[in-house]
Amino acid sequence: MAPTRSEPGRAGPDRAGPDRARPDRARPGRAEWTRAAIARGWPALLTGSLLAAGTVGLVLLPTLASSAPLLLIALRPTVSVLILVGGNVAFLPALLIATVLRTLLDLGYFGLARYNVRSLLLRRVGTSRLVTVLSRHGAQRGLLWFCLINTNVAVDAALGTGSVSMRRFLRFLVPGSMTSSALYLSAGSALGPWTSDLVRWLDNHASLLIIGGIALACAHAAVVMVTRRVRAGRRPAPATSPPVSSPPVSVEDVH
Repeated sequence: MAPTRSEPGRAGPDRAGPDRARPDRARPGRAEWTRAAIARGWPALLTGSLLAAGTVGLVLLPTLASSAPLLLIALRPTVSVLILVGGNVAFLPALLIATVLRTLLDLGYFGLARYNVRSLLLRRVGTSRLVTVLSRHGAQRGLLWFCLINTNVAVDAALGTGSVSMRRFLRFLVPGSMTSSALYLSAGSALGPWTSDLVRWLDNHASLLIIGGIALACAHAAVVMVTRRVRAGRRPAPATSPPVSSPPVSVEDVH
């Protein structure tokens, strides 16, 4: 019986071959890998950038406190900075900047815990018993209401490891950050007569304080490095077992 010819334009599954199907099968895998990389990457990138900016703000605090207080708030929107420069800035711009940046920092910690990013940023709190206790389902509602008053890394990590969605977290986080920032700025404005003298003193001794801060950071890094080397030297060397020697072969065994 003669072999039948396939109709033109109709390529069977064998004609298509496995090579043509491989790119289509690989696309979902690449998309999922990209999505997972973005999900794990944005919390570390966001939190690391904000903490690096906070370090720069701390170094330049003596200079920026008097010359550019809004920039100082943008770099380091902490409680001490808001109280320090609260009497030297316009309230609404400072409130907007502080609310956005404080919210982003808490959101970064929430994302680190949500996507289980093994980072140095959460190593101290991510493995603590406090976060384990707070991440229970019964404590999440109380933590959300606590965000209206104040937030910290432990609360963000506990809510991130729990079942609270990011949208619900933001519903409590944004008004809480705005309320707390407004209170700190108002306290700084009320303490303006006293904080202005402190800001003036920081401005007069800015160079000395910056050099001292850099020297203190270098000394701390040197102490940490020496401590690690001393601990590594005190660790006992792993015991090595002696090589097992094979028994001698006698002539009788050969025969």
